[in-house]
Amino acid sequence: MVTEPLSRPVMLVTGGTGSVGEAIAREAAAQGWAVVIQGRDAAKLAAFATSLQHVTAADFVAEDVTKADAAARIVAEAKARFGRLDAVVDCVSTGPREGRLTGLFKDTTPEHFTAFYDLSAAWFQRLAHAAYPALAERGGTLIGFISDAGKFAAPRQTIIGAARAAEIGFVRNLAVEAARDLIRVHAIAPSYVLESRTAELMGSERMESAAKRAGLDLPTPADIAPMAVFLCGPGAAKITGQIVSVNGGLNA
Repeated sequence: MVTEPLSRPVMLVTGGTGSVGEAIAREAAAQGWAVVIQGRDAAKLAAFATSLQHVTAADFVAEDVTKADAAARIVAEAKARFGRLDAVVDCVSTGPREGRLTGLFKDTTPEHFTAFYDLSAAWFQRLAHAAYPALAERGGTLIGFISDAGKFAAPRQTIIGAARAAEIGFVRNLAVEAARDLIRVHAIAPSYVLESRTAELMGSERMESAAKRAGLDLPTPADIAPMAVFLCGPGAAKITGQIVSVNGGLNA
């Protein structure tokens, strides 16, 4: 724990060992941010730490977001590392490992709906609530990751789309309220992301089909990271409540 806050801004990246979270943490560090990276897998965090040995202001929090009060503990630990918190970017890949949440609605499994909502929309709300006091100290930024399923109707995405739409409503309403405390709130909405775990799960055929429809080609995590860091920086000081799609033109 530091005795006084750093002069540079501090960003917490939750889900920081995933492909998108890792890219954002690296981009932020390259742009002069101190970074605190949360993940639940200690081995992945250790490997990430080794790769960031050249970064003078980087730290790590091993915590499982499914545990009670995880959001409060993660935020408290992150702030304690450098004495301040200026941005929180949530890249947690959420959802139960069991059950069926995609596909035709009639084939999904209702007994898993609640767990998914708790680890998507409700998780982000808990994280926002925990981070709010720290972000209000200097006027910080909160960013959630959703998906275009919350913005654009599509078959086989009924449950996913509903949860993401709930997060969009939360972001837009919180942004209006939090602006009074100089906090900015956004969500970034990718569709298909190359070089990601989600891409592996979707399979090459589905990814190739999506790529044909995206006139600018599908994004990689490295294409998404600069937008996240920009929204947290001074160049976006007057921007809040935005849902930014990064999808290569797949949806417009």
